[in-house]
Amino acid sequence: MTHMIRHGIVVAMLAGLACGSSGASASQSQGLPSLNQLLKGIAVKPFTGTVIVTESTAGTSSTGDKVISTSTAKTSVDNKAVITVTDKGVVATIAYVSKLRIDHEARYQYHKVVGYKTEDLTASGTNGQDAQVTVDLRAGGAYQINFRSGGVVGDYRMFETADLICTNLSADPSCRPGTTSSNDAGKPPSQGGVSGSVDGQIDPKQPNVLVGSVTQPLNLPDGSTGNRTITWNLSR
Repeated sequence: MTHMIRHGIVVAMLAGLACGSSGASASQSQGLPSLNQLLKGIAVKPFTGTVIVTESTAGTSSTGDKVISTSTAKTSVDNKAVITVTDKGVVATIAYVSKLRIDHEARYQYHKVVGYKTEDLTASGTNGQDAQVTVDLRAGGAYQINFRSGGVVGDYRMFETADLICTNLSADPSCRPGTTSSNDAGKPPSQGGVSGSVDGQIDPKQPNVLVGSVTQPLNLPDGSTGNRTITWNLSR
């Protein structure tokens, strides 16, 4: 009798497990996502938005002894790169302007040469091949955004002119005043590209929004100084 009771309990337990398994299958068949599916969806959902980089520099430098020769160079660079991240990809829009002017004068015994040279480089367009934005989420709510835009084809123009001026014709009657000039042009590739990284801290009230702005000093090899401002607005 005892054996029969124990056997009946075992059968009832197995039946209950079977019903529970069937109920779970029914819930899944109704389209309810599992926990793993939810976590996977959160993990792979990318950030979209913009990273904007603006650069502005200007400078003046001089060379020469100011007695025999002098040369003064003025440079300026203005650049704006807007890197846009969407579900379809990353595209950078570039607007770049660089200007250089060099004024020079060379003095000789009976004449002098005075002239100037200008170089203008502009570049505007989009780059969807090299543009990239990555977000590195770190412990404690910290994050780092790495970006690069790639460059676009530029438009280069150069003009140079010089005047020979006679300063003492009686001492050097063979001196012949005149003007010489030259110019050049080209389409240099990969102009206006930017790259770098910024660090930030996630706002607990908006954990899926990354917003911020930072200004960094910018020093060019020719001595020009200015600022680089990076502004980002990404969400998911």
